[in-house]
Amino acid sequence: MELISLAAGGSYFRSPQTATAAAIAALEAGKTFYGPTEGTLSLRRAISLKYKTDGIKVQPGQILVTPGAKQALHNLCSVLLKAGDEVVIPTPAWFGFHELLKYSPGKVVPLPTHLPEGYKLTHDMLRGALSDRTRILLLTNPGNPTGRIYTKQELEALLEVVNEFPNLYLISDEIYDLVTYSRPFTSILSCQGAKAGRTIVVNGFSKSFAMSGWRLGFILGPEELVKKCTDFQNATMSGVSVFVQDAAEASILAREQELPPMQEVLSNNREIMQKGLDAIPHVTYYLPDGAYYFFPDLSYYLNRTSITGEIIKTTPDLCRYLRSCYNLELAPGDNFGGPGHVRMSFAIETPRLQDAMQRLRQGLNLLTAEAD
Repeated sequence: MELISLAAGGSYFRSPQTATAAAIAALEAGKTFYGPTEGTLSLRRAISLKYKTDGIKVQPGQILVTPGAKQALHNLCSVLLKAGDEVVIPTPAWFGFHELLKYSPGKVVPLPTHLPEGYKLTHDMLRGALSDRTRILLLTNPGNPTGRIYTKQELEALLEVVNEFPNLYLISDEIYDLVTYSRPFTSILSCQGAKAGRTIVVNGFSKSFAMSGWRLGFILGPEELVKKCTDFQNATMSGVSVFVQDAAEASILAREQELPPMQEVLSNNREIMQKGLDAIPHVTYYLPDGAYYFFPDLSYYLNRTSITGEIIKTTPDLCRYLRSCYNLELAPGDNFGGPGHVRMSFAIETPRLQDAMQRLRQGLNLLTAEAD
């Protein structure tokens, strides 16, 4: 039985043909020299045009191209945070935020949201988590691992609170902005109350464009802050390879042709995973509006005995059981701030996803049978 992993953060899709062709052409043209730290002007113009199409005015000088969205976040944390500063992160959230901030003077302040309320973050909840020490509010929209998308009304309510704190920056991680289903996506930059000097977007090409290995992200923000991040990047990572930027530029310009086939597969797979979870008793979940994960609550299946005699006490125990007995790999929700939950990606080949859901149902049903 082959291993099927639903734990990965990347999709199985090949990168767009336009990206590959542009990279090959750039290499053949000898574009292997150092490029500008801030990114090529043509790519930054293409990014600006993408946002202009969405009604958001962004100048190339407000954009820094980075070696991945993770590096964009690292740049921002390095420039903005001092000892004693706090970073408020609504949870469940991507585990990488916590790993990244280990190397920063900032302190993570989790702000829990919950499945029964649809992971809703209200302005009252936010106000209760902020203080004079809060330097960054870090949102993910669409969410990872929940797949939740903030509505424009919700974002503007949060911005009202943010604007009560003059030293607070709002960073919106919008890496899944082009992977959406039942609810439209709204960028924080299009919202009333988004302060030009304190509202920042981090985005990239890894998720929407299936270009995770290309390592390409970007920051959109106030020019002064972008300049500081550029200076930091120049002293550490320098610029992104020019041929990679040519690939990204080609992809973003061809997105209306390249993305729909991938989106069609993801929409179909989302339905398959939804039906698979519905067929398992006592499983609850939020139907994702964006990204390509479910984050179901499997806590009913804890504190049971596996077919090997092991007591399944925690979510990591449950994931080890499914891996060892069914060659099915899931990501424990504990790493995301959601113990009892697991993150399951549906960005895999459809037949393998169908097989994975059968294995999950069988494995959990046997735990129930053992307990009975």
